[in-house]
Amino acid sequence: MFALQKTAPAPGFTPTHDAPVPEPGAGEVLVAVTRAGVCGTDKGIYEWAPWTAGHVTLGTTVGHEFVGRVAAVGDAVTRVRVGERVSGEGHFACGSCQACRTGHSHVCQEVRILGAGVDGCFADYVVLPEANVWPVHDAIPDDVAAILDPIGNAMHTVMTAGVAGRSVVVTGAGVIGAIAIAIARAAGAGTIIATDVSPRRLDLALEMGADHVLPGADPEWPEQARRLVDGGPDVLLEMSGNPTAIGQGLSSLRCGGTAALLGVPTRPVEIDLLNDVVFKGLTIHGVFGRRMFETWYQVENFLLGGRLRLDPVISHRIPLQDYDRAFQLMSSGEAMKIVLVVDADAA
Repeated sequence: MFALQKTAPAPGFTPTHDAPVPEPGAGEVLVAVTRAGVCGTDKGIYEWAPWTAGHVTLGTTVGHEFVGRVAAVGDAVTRVRVGERVSGEGHFACGSCQACRTGHSHVCQEVRILGAGVDGCFADYVVLPEANVWPVHDAIPDDVAAILDPIGNAMHTVMTAGVAGRSVVVTGAGVIGAIAIAIARAAGAGTIIATDVSPRRLDLALEMGADHVLPGADPEWPEQARRLVDGGPDVLLEMSGNPTAIGQGLSSLRCGGTAALLGVPTRPVEIDLLNDVVFKGLTIHGVFGRRMFETWYQVENFLLGGRLRLDPVISHRIPLQDYDRAFQLMSSGEAMKIVLVVDADAA
């Protein structure tokens, strides 16, 4: 089969037409991939960013966002059927650590990650445990089904913060930030403010439901946010991972506010803990991945309820074999969300 692999600690992927089609073992499902989403993590692996060395196994097939059709099932599979359209949770939890056994499998101590340490979905076929397979409702189109993973990240962040009836500031209006804006609006948030350094992303933020946008390069934006909502926003949804934006976002919040941090910094972050957290009585939540599988049900319900319009975030559909162009578009800032077409005939 065709597959994209990470074979060297250097930029780029290695395409191959000779990768063996994986065999589903007991309790496993083989999926013929039809669409795959490209995200910032994939970009980091493609560029061999500094964090990748400790998290990516060389020789692994990359990619973790997908939709496809079940091609085969292994022994002891009881729920999934051949021919079913499915997506899947890319975090493989151990099921036996304390986190898993107390309802926190999204932060499993022994987690294995699709497309990093486990062969992923930038390929004709991918194998995953039946427990990780998510049947996709007929009403959800393939392009959206291919990106349920990042929609889930945004949903987890918004639901953790509790935005209903509260004013919100979103730092970082990239793909996941833009989706979070749409979710927050659908979940009953009050005034929504978005910040970013990119005018294009600020335009997208408005299209997705933000009431106000502020230039992230302006050091005075936290004060502007406090003027827009008297005393400051109630909630920070931090999606950028930028150290400056994180500090500014915390400083913009009103006393007693809530911060949900999803963005991944590339270096340690210094914040004014005393003045911006302790004296203000802030509640800070670290957000990782998706709650398995509470978040997946929430995403499905929002989508089927017609509450989310996500077409604006999908900017390109590109054949998998043209993957270099996809990553060039991401690096240039020209693309938002890219969906790779793996098998157009099967979609």
